Amino acid sequence: MSVGAYKLYKKNKGEIKITWEDVERDTLHIVHAMAKSNFKPDVIISLARSGLIPAAMISYCLGNKQLYVIKADFSKTQTNDKMQDLRSRPVLSQRIKRSLKGLKILVVDEMTVSGETLNLVSKYLKTKHPKQVKFAVLYQQPWSKFKPDYCARKLTAWPLYPWKELRNSVKDPREKLVVTGKIKKS
Repeated sequence: MSVGAYKLYKKNKGEIKITWEDVERDTLHIVHAMAKSNFKPDVIISLARSGLIPAAMISYCLGNKQLYVIKADFSKTQTNDKMQDLRSRPVLSQRIKRSLKGLKILVVDEMTVSGETLNLVSKYLKTKHPKQVKFAVLYQQPWSKFKPDYCARKLTAWPLYPWKELRNSVKDPREKLVVTGKIKKS
């Protein structure tokens, strides 16, 4: 893990479990704030992976089918906890091929911790010459240097998202399938 990222993780005051109801309420908070400011995006861009869920929900709420995905993050590998293998700065690994020239863009992610990922995305999108770019995150940590246009809540605890847990008797695909040389049957 990068030293900078580790310091930010250490600032968290525990963890907070986020429910699907929280996600729905917080997504609607963003949709209402957008309506109040009269912002209607032509295109919605999600940051993969965790930004996909709120971006899709916003897309449905607005009736906007112009939803695209880019990938920008610190992670080298995915683990099940905060102690991930991280780069020293975020990398843009999936770009958008569609023309954005003259369009109003909404970029959606689940949260901003340092702000570096959203700063990278902001710089990248400027090269696409949109008319306007606004950012929405479900959650913002107070030490983030990036201030999104729309944010449902500020959190000082580390969020545990419902989409990172599998429920309702669905087998976890990360579960080992081989036990003592035999394949487990479901």
